Amino acid sequence: MNYKNWYAVAVQTNKEQTCVAQLLSRKSVLFDTYLLDVVILKRKEIKMQKNGKRTVKETKLMPGYIMVQVDKQVIENDDGTVTKEFPAATFDLITQTSGIQGFVNLNRKSPIPMKDKQVKKMFDMCDDAHLEVINIQGDKILGQLTMFGRTIPAEFTKTQVYKNETTRS
Repeated sequence: MNYKNWYAVAVQTNKEQTCVAQLLSRKSVLFDTYLLDVVILKRKEIKMQKNGKRTVKETKLMPGYIMVQVDKQVIENDDGTVTKEFPAATFDLITQTSGIQGFVNLNRKSPIPMKDKQVKKMFDMCDDAHLEVINIQGDKILGQLTMFGRTIPAEFTKTQVYKNETTRS
């Protein structure tokens, strides 16, 4: 996944889904090629019911915000140098969509992209891998493994489990 050129956009609370739909429809009507992706970051959490049954529930990672990925426009200057900047038409497309309040970071009407590490960390938080650990009881870690298409409970010690710092593709 490409973690470059992602921007956080503030929207009206509980209007994230509507704003995404309107933004994508306006993109197709105006034939904007610079707006690459629009997402709502959702994290899955395991909730325990009273009868002991586990259910997976999605919650918004950043309520009131959506993430947009915009490709920068290449502009050739008179002296032959090339600069990349945020496309003005895409800026107007995003900011003039109903329900969108504006970009989170601005520098003279030009949005500042989030750092690649920040974006990767946020998308990793929305990954399903954190659902494998169910509970920690002292030195025991209760979890679940998926083998041959079935999920089975498993018990580990702290020496058997480590945090994986490698990048996933």
